[in-house]
Amino acid sequence: MASNTDFVQYIVDQCSGAGDIAVKKMMGDYCIYCNGILFGLICDNNLFVKVTEPGRAVLREEILRPPYPGSRDYFYITDVDDSDFLEKLVSVTLPALADPRSKKPAPARRNRQVPASLDDAIVPDLICSQDLRAFFEQYLGSNFVFSVEFQKWLHEHEGFTYRDAVEAYRSLHRS
Repeated sequence: MASNTDFVQYIVDQCSGAGDIAVKKMMGDYCIYCNGILFGLICDNNLFVKVTEPGRAVLREEILRPPYPGSRDYFYITDVDDSDFLEKLVSVTLPALADPRSKKPAPARRNRQVPASLDDAIVPDLICSQDLRAFFEQYLGSNFVFSVEFQKWLHEHEGFTYRDAVEAYRSLHRS
């Protein structure tokens, strides 16, 4: 059974004092967000809020249920008519939920260094850039390509020289 749009709007209105409430439809039911952070689900005309310790402290009664089959448990909220309670629950839950964008580790710093000569050492975290391609084309000709095998060789042989890399490329691409 899908959620009724009137019920969804009622929940949005009841939680609106906590911040900017938005919903996104998901297979007949809804994800509910506050200030861009997913804090719960509205499924089958029921409100479910993600489990957090601060949320647990605010609950009048703790009922854990999965919002849909196969889901992990959420707080099942029976008292959706008390807007002060819902605003407080959402307000204390949000800080406990990490913004998913902040969970992503920073991308590894990749090295775009282009060697000055064949005697330079291959650097860690090398990027096979257009500039590096142009460097190799000087020594290997215009048919040079960064094959998977050659890229793997480069990444496994940091500290070797680019002269070693040119020799390795030639041995990998003998026809």
